[in-house]
Amino acid sequence: MRAATLRDRKLVTDIIAFTFTANPGVNWMLRKGGNHERKIRRLASYAFIKSFVRKGVYISQNEKGVALCYKFNIKVFSLVELFHQLRFALTSISPYRFSAILKREAYRNSQRPGSGEYLYFWFLGVMPGGGNAVFEIRDEIFRISREENLPIYLETAMDRVRIGYERYGFETFHYWENKDEDIKFWFMKWEPERNVV
Repeated sequence: MRAATLRDRKLVTDIIAFTFTANPGVNWMLRKGGNHERKIRRLASYAFIKSFVRKGVYISQNEKGVALCYKFNIKVFSLVELFHQLRFALTSISPYRFSAILKREAYRNSQRPGSGEYLYFWFLGVMPGGGNAVFEIRDEIFRISREENLPIYLETAMDRVRIGYERYGFETFHYWENKDEDIKFWFMKWEPERNVV
């Protein structure tokens, strides 16, 4: 696994967009109509930039897998990040959901430690035919967690993804569901001191 450079932006965005397409938590936010793929790519581009400026974008050796994982309390101001965030928000998010999205994101953040002393594992995606990319990325993220002595937090809106993370030693510590919108989130963590090799 290696850290991404700016030249990897298209590669990483492609993999994120491919994976986000089937994510109900992502699709719920988006405007109806128009070019759905373009909206997903704008979110993927924003996710890449936000993670990149926090030194948290990783690519597997075969370039089929990517992870966005960074120390959450890193404070960074980036005009490029702000541009991508605004472009996504103004062109891709449903204006009727904007308030609900802000509340949902605030709620998600409130479930993690207020100190920000953790690694936030925002995304893991592997393209078809990625082979062992997921294991390579997993092992390296766990190594970073142990080296920094920081727990890893994540959320997923997909039950099959939750099951996969549980196999890797993540524990669900909170569950949230909005039945009206058919959106679910499993809040998960992995603690290095509990997963000593």
